[in-house]
Amino acid sequence: MEQRLTLTEYLGMHYDSFSNKDEDAFNKVERKAQRAVDAACHYYYEDHDIKNDTWSQRVNAYKTAIAEQIEFIQETGIDASYSNGDAFKSVSIGRLSLAPAVDAITNGTVNGVCKEAYDLLGHYGLLYCGVRDYATKNK
Repeated sequence: MEQRLTLTEYLGMHYDSFSNKDEDAFNKVERKAQRAVDAACHYYYEDHDIKNDTWSQRVNAYKTAIAEQIEFIQETGIDASYSNGDAFKSVSIGRLSLAPAVDAITNGTVNGVCKEAYDLLGHYGLLYCGVRDYATKNK
């Protein structure tokens, strides 16, 4: 998988969960974040060359979505939908009822990415999942 957000770009966006000295750790989290963002936008940049995309705002939104997902992973520790394991939604025993105050997966994500990343992707059309016309692709 081609890494589409570098540590230098990430730091240039004024995110700060990693420093210049944390490149290996950054790369590990970036791969997880990129996988989540790619899945949400139906692998748009697997089918289209990001380097030749003339709409720079879409490219910037995509990279910023990855950065936002990195921040979400760093803040919550949740890097996949199954990361919470056996976390309960609520438990009732007699008149006692317990529920977590905040469920980061339910309240903080949409289709596997944090809300901030999802909103960016949607604003620039990266969540579109229409049918591709393969018959006219090469025309």
